[in-house]
Amino acid sequence: MKISRYGNRGFGGGGSKSSARSAMFRKRFSVGDILQGKLIKWYQPKLGWVIIEDLELLASIQTNAAPGDILTFHVEQLYPDIILKEINPNHLNGQGAYINPAEITREFVSSRATFQSQASSIFKKLNEEKISSTNARKEQFLELLEDDVKTAVIFFKTLGCAARLNSVLKSTKLYYMPWLVPCGLNQEIVIKTRVDNDNPDNSFYELLFSLDLPPSVPARFKVMYKKPQCGFKLLTDNMRIKALLEPKFKGKFPEFLGMERIPPHNAGGVLSELFSG
Repeated sequence: MKISRYGNRGFGGGGSKSSARSAMFRKRFSVGDILQGKLIKWYQPKLGWVIIEDLELLASIQTNAAPGDILTFHVEQLYPDIILKEINPNHLNGQGAYINPAEITREFVSSRATFQSQASSIFKKLNEEKISSTNARKEQFLELLEDDVKTAVIFFKTLGCAARLNSVLKSTKLYYMPWLVPCGLNQEIVIKTRVDNDNPDNSFYELLFSLDLPPSVPARFKVMYKKPQCGFKLLTDNMRIKALLEPKFKGKFPEFLGMERIPPHNAGGVLSELFSG
C-alpha cells in the first residue's frame, strides 16, 4: 500500500496480511475520500505505522510527526496500487472537499489564456467604445459575452477556478475582472488581509493588480490600506510607462506613493502572492 505526502510516493507492508488489508481498504473506501489516520509508531526514518479506522498501514511520512499525531489523507487511486496522498487539512473547503491550490492555479492560468484568445473581439469592441465608467464597461462586457456562449463558458470556468481557490485560502483572495483594462492581458487581482481581531482599526489590507499592457509590458499596481490611510504604487520596469504615468499620478492623486521596479518573484504575475506571507 502506498501513502504519500504532497506527491512523494511511499509504500506499505507486503505479504498475505498486506493483501487482506488492501482488499478490506478497497471495499470500504473510494477514490476522492478524505481520511484521517493516527501515527502509531515510527518503523524507520520517514516510514511509520498509521491506523486508519481499524486498518493498520505502513506509510511514508515526510513530516516530523510524533506518535499520536492525526494525519489527513486523500485517496488518489485504488488500482493497481492503493495510493493515498497526505494533504494539508487547511486545503479542505467548507464541504470537506480537497482543493489542491497548485493544481487549481495552473487550471486558472490555462483557462484564462484560452478565454483571452477567444474573447479578443470582445476586448477590441470594449477598447473602441472607450467607456469611462467601470460599471458601464462591465455591463457592456457581459452583454457582448451573452452573444458568444462558447467564450462565456470558458470565462465562467476561469471564475470557477478562482472561487475554488478562494474556498481554501484564509487571508488571501483571487479575483479576475478583465473588463477593468480591456487592452490588458493576464489580469489578476490578489487581495491580502491581516485582520487584527482585538483592534479592527489596526487591520491592514493590500491589493495587488497585475496585468500586461500592449504589446507585452508587465505592470503591477499595489494598493495599501490601513485606517485612515490609503496609498498606491505603480510597479514597472518599462521606462516609457514610467515617463507617461508617473507625472499624471503625482498631479492627480495625493495617495500616489511613487514607482518601483517589479520584484523578481512578481515577474510572472502576482499569483505567487497567494502562497506567500
